[in-house]
Amino acid sequence: MYKRDCNEIKALAKFNNSVAPIIGFTLSTIQAGLQTCTGQAEKVIKGKYNANCLWGLKSEGLRYAIENDAYLYQKSMQIVDRYGYESIEGITEAILLFMNVPNLGMVKASFVCQMLGFNIACLDSHNLTRLGMNANFTKVPAKMTDNGKRKKIATYIELCQQKGSEYWWDTWCDYVAGNQANKSLVTGDIVSRFHVECINIWTLAIDACRK
Repeated sequence: MYKRDCNEIKALAKFNNSVAPIIGFTLSTIQAGLQTCTGQAEKVIKGKYNANCLWGLKSEGLRYAIENDAYLYQKSMQIVDRYGYESIEGITEAILLFMNVPNLGMVKASFVCQMLGFNIACLDSHNLTRLGMNANFTKVPAKMTDNGKRKKIATYIELCQQKGSEYWWDTWCDYVAGNQANKSLVTGDIVSRFHVECINIWTLAIDACRK
């Protein structure tokens, strides 16, 4: 699932020289069931930044992603060129880059990086439950020093890399399939493939916001 679908998302980003659809999709996953993310994109196509699904800082985050899309994409590729997809130092830089997007903390910034091919994972509430870990493990306070942030992010990356991005992607998809928030996504394979569908429709939503 991971090799098929994450590689396709990564290829779409490279083909379009754009990370905005990935960020838009990621914002739509915050406190929402995965199966709602295409519907949210459709609302953005119609209402743009005023869509009611863009509550809180989501509208600001989407606007930032679109206005800074070229920089975010190019900078992320520079990180790849310098460090590759496996380096803790490089992944730390990539996570910090996407944490500049309003409403993206370390976990969701890591999700963006995972879809770009970095060996990292999104340890969301589901995965923390599976690990038996407290949510404080993934919280990076805004007032934390830059050195403190880097250390916390590096610790997070090290944990993710114990089993690797593919493991976390595939097992998460199996874990959430058919649950209360994703009743229409009945298998892990369907959940995984739905990510690609989301990126495709979020590409249309991003185009609508640019007009």
